[in-house]
Amino acid sequence: MGMDQDAAGVAEVLAANELFYDAFRSGDVAAMEALWSERDDVSVYHPNWPGITGRDDVMVSWHQVMVLSEPPAIFCSNPTVIRRGRVAIVFCTEDIEGHEMTASNVFVDEGGVWRMTGHHARPLSLNGKNTAEDDAGDGSDGDDAL
Repeated sequence: MGMDQDAAGVAEVLAANELFYDAFRSGDVAAMEALWSERDDVSVYHPNWPGITGRDDVMVSWHQVMVLSEPPAIFCSNPTVIRRGRVAIVFCTEDIEGHEMTASNVFVDEGGVWRMTGHHARPLSLNGKNTAEDDAGDGSDGDDAL
């Protein structure tokens, strides 16, 4: 483990990542807003939504997901952290009420506090098949996704 990958730094990133999922699961918009960077550009890619950039629009999207609909029972598993300096990425599997997604969560260190700058989630692809496409019953084998 290199100097940038010290155990304490990785633990701090994982703790910030868990705060994200706690806020998401509980529908705590104030906690979600506190987690996101106010200084760096931010973006979010919710499953089946177009990409959203800019803090105001990203926060509106979280309000739509967490307040206008029921917050999901979402849990992170198998997190892997890649950290370089003041930037860290967490790759993980999300379990949402029995459905698996892959997710990438990007964090920046802002004065000793890890803040999010990006979240991207999509259905987990198994054996070349996208689970969302399978659930939709459209007959697609998922091979045309690339």
